[in-house]
Amino acid sequence: MTIKYIITQINDNIIYSKYNNDGCLSLNVVDKGSLVGNIYIGRVENVVKNISSAFVEIENKIKCYYQLENNKNNIFLNTKNNKAVNIGDKLLVQVSNDAHKTKPPTATSKIDISGQYIVVSSDVKGVSISNKCKKASVCIEASSVLKDYIKEHLTAFNDKLQASGTFSYGIIIRSSAANADINTVLNEAYSLIDQYEHIIQNAVFGTFYTKLYEKEPPMVSELRHLSADNTIEVITDIPYYYDLLNTHFKDNSNMSLRLYEDELLPLYKLYSVEKTLSEALSRKVWLKCGGYIIIEQTEAMSVVDVNSGKNVTKAKKEADKENNILKTNIEAGIEIIRQLRLRNISGIIIIDFINMAQQESRDKLLSVLKEYARLESIQTNVVDITPLGLVEMTRKNNGKTLKELIKTGE
Repeated sequence: MTIKYIITQINDNIIYSKYNNDGCLSLNVVDKGSLVGNIYIGRVENVVKNISSAFVEIENKIKCYYQLENNKNNIFLNTKNNKAVNIGDKLLVQVSNDAHKTKPPTATSKIDISGQYIVVSSDVKGVSISNKCKKASVCIEASSVLKDYIKEHLTAFNDKLQASGTFSYGIIIRSSAANADINTVLNEAYSLIDQYEHIIQNAVFGTFYTKLYEKEPPMVSELRHLSADNTIEVITDIPYYYDLLNTHFKDNSNMSLRLYEDELLPLYKLYSVEKTLSEALSRKVWLKCGGYIIIEQTEAMSVVDVNSGKNVTKAKKEADKENNILKTNIEAGIEIIRQLRLRNISGIIIIDFINMAQQESRDKLLSVLKEYARLESIQTNVVDITPLGLVEMTRKNNGKTLKELIKTGE
């Protein structure tokens, strides 16, 4: 697939968006304050046993929520005579989620760094291959070589480090490696292992609140992932991002990069980024049929109301009226899934569609919703229709919503 990737600025917001022949696929905003992926030497400030959690300070008085139940393999950097997390402990942590509304950032003991083909992780033993490429010859060969390499390398590394504890890591071979050259995959693995061991070494001899690793910008990660299976044309009118991406992808044959310099027609106008952004921030979204949807984001969930609007049928037969309502609901359902993606809405979503009398119509609507939900890159589930006729959906958390990230310029 050919994808156009547009990076531009509107007010104080750096917007990066994806387009194909069907229009805008996604909108994102550069979050300069994001900590996700960063690795720190943290200090345990508090342990709250009744919620089985701790709070770990990482920098600038920023305290992260650290769930003990989900972090069994704590990486202690201080001398310990037990495995319990205590106040004052020196922990190696990675930020997994940014602060969200009233919730603090979340930290984890699962430390990983990733490249285009390889992930090095503390949560893996030996070598694991992505399910999508288990039978690929490149992945099988890389796994065989890397298993022996890791076994020898880990022993030598721990002997050299002479720390109070033993450090371990493993490798995940990503699905993108299936179509790569074996030497390219192995060289990336060797480079990431060296980088990972350097992080561990600095952690052992470092002080509290040290940032050991800063994850690359999300747009770089996204482009690396997209360019593995697609042809990407990146267009930006911001010299900084042109230089940044040129540094990362100058040898990538699946990607072309262009600096847009037409002062008469701004890039955000040429690709209607401003219009799409405005629609994605609006409470009301019009449908082509004349109907519209209302999207309300609350603390607990998001609620969507579907209305017939100007799409009022003059049909006298009940079957024709039902068919018209079904068509409106299906168009609304497809647009709702698109809007969830554009707005990056997650959690529980409740949709009040126009009432349909026939069970067959309700089943058809659910079938279409599930079909489109399966196509989403972020896990999106259509649960069921409640006795009140409300459709329940869930979408996996993927960071801050567009509404939270955007600066209005007011």
